Amino acid sequence: MREYKKEETKASEHIICNGCGKVIAVKHGMPMEGVLRVRQVWEYMSGKDGQVDSFDLCEECYDRMTKQFRIPPATSEVIEFV
Repeated sequence: MREYKKEETKASEHIICNGCGKVIAVKHGMPMEGVLRVRQVWEYMSGKDGQVDSFDLCEECYDRMTKQFRIPPATSEVIEFV
């Protein structure tokens, strides 16, 4: 969940993990810790047609969630950060 300073600028002041409620600081528009941002637009045949869901998870909640997967997420490494 993102909370904003001013609605006009959409500059995040901090991010709150939807899993555990941890507050993650944001400086100059960048989260100061790892955060997973999910935004899902549900389409036809889903039972949630037209619904848009979004949430943020801290790294610990992401790890806890993915440990429950039968098939682990595919991973690769980024050589150069932009």
